[in-house]
Amino acid sequence: MASMNPRLRGTIEISIASAGFGFLGIFAKWAFQSGLSVGEFLSYRFTLAALLLWIFLLLFKPQWVKLNKRQTLIAALLGIFGYAFFSTLYFEAIKGVSVTLAALLLYTYPFWVNIFSHFFTHDKISKKEALCLVAASTGLVLLLWGHIEVKNIWAIAAGLGAAISYAIYVLLSGRLQKDVRPISSALYVITFGAIALSLFHRPDFGSVQNLSSFQASCIFGIALICTILPLSLELAALQKLKSSEVALLMMIEPLTAAIMGAMIFHESLSLRQLLGALVIASALIVNTISKNKIETA
Repeated sequence: MASMNPRLRGTIEISIASAGFGFLGIFAKWAFQSGLSVGEFLSYRFTLAALLLWIFLLLFKPQWVKLNKRQTLIAALLGIFGYAFFSTLYFEAIKGVSVTLAALLLYTYPFWVNIFSHFFTHDKISKKEALCLVAASTGLVLLLWGHIEVKNIWAIAAGLGAAISYAIYVLLSGRLQKDVRPISSALYVITFGAIALSLFHRPDFGSVQNLSSFQASCIFGIALICTILPLSLELAALQKLKSSEVALLMMIEPLTAAIMGAMIFHESLSLRQLLGALVIASALIVNTISKNKIETA
């Protein structure tokens, strides 16, 4: 992959990352059904992911653990105010609104990434990019639309806050970590995210020994497939593609979630949802092809 065109490599990396994030709902559903709380779920997820990464790097690539003070501070802030903050706001939103509405609010983040990119960076949005974003967003509504319920108006603010904070995380990661090895950055982002989540939710880590084998498998799966792998690949892709491109390609995540939900939980997809999935996929393909044509022209 080293000799591959950087744009193509970045596209593959973010596609795999998005697919990995798409399994989050699968593992979360299993975990919650088994009796784990939101705080335990988030804290165990990031703590185990951090431990696995530390062990792997110290054993096989100890030189990759070292970051200078500036990059360590940046990674710490991204972990605390990026992932930990965004994750907490998202699950707070789920407490006050239906899961469908919470997901729709969260997936407004590609819109926020593009808006912030257009006004605060030099990444101006072309008309074709804007059309692809609108098309993908329309497909997302068709895919996820369902039971809409609002129990607490502040939960809507939390859902939007999750989307905006994640958009800021994507933008800052793309601009501030260009010269940092992705897995090294992921190590500290995940570690400080784990610390922040553990301090906020205060789970009883002593009860880890009482976890069932099924619960332990869920936590291991979410730590590896939905945290270490996608977060590292996302950071790698942000070094090769614009933040707005990465954000749009991240819509592969809800596609994966819908397909996996249908396959694993036997959740049937309506004609409307299938149409939404087709619209999202078409928008992503058109945007990617047009970008590659511009790059090779």
